[in-house]
Amino acid sequence: MAYLIYWLIKLFCMLIFKTFFNLQVEGLQNLPPTNFIIISNHVSFLDVPAYMVALPKRTYVVAARFLYDIFWIRWLLSLTKSGIPTGGASDKALQLLEKNEIVGLFPEGGISADGKLKEFRTGASLLAYKSGRPIVPAAILGTYKALPLGARFPRRASIKIKIGKPVYVPKQFEEKVDDVYLQTVTLKLRSIVQELIDAG
Repeated sequence: MAYLIYWLIKLFCMLIFKTFFNLQVEGLQNLPPTNFIIISNHVSFLDVPAYMVALPKRTYVVAARFLYDIFWIRWLLSLTKSGIPTGGASDKALQLLEKNEIVGLFPEGGISADGKLKEFRTGASLLAYKSGRPIVPAAILGTYKALPLGARFPRRASIKIKIGKPVYVPKQFEEKVDDVYLQTVTLKLRSIVQELIDAG
């Protein structure tokens, strides 16, 4: 039932984003044929539904627990069963990846108040490190103008999602995590996302 609801809500969001925000998606050809981890900058509450519309397959999103205090986001994530609350999210996300599902997360750990890219946390790199799944870097443009943090109502603006080429992280079986390697991968991912943003 949740699967059907997900696609019905996706169709509704598609209508809104195509007509009101003129949503454009570039780089869909870069998506791997297998499941993957997708990461992005995070500048607005509109980012999650925008990616729901943009990605051709169902995606589970790691969401900060405070988002569940916002009625419409809690309703959207709970109804579609597509949210992974932070706090034990790593284990749940890893289980989904092992079931060939797609997992999305925002490495900044929250919405950027000024629209600029913040430092990345290593969560995505760790998931790839443990699962062997590729990471797809992406950038979303226009949602900050449409609904910045603190705004009560959205305004009309063009939204674009740019999808980069996947980054492959070899799966590691050692119990001890190589923190230096994770940080190196994370810095590389942030650099790619920044390049996507700068390219507009």
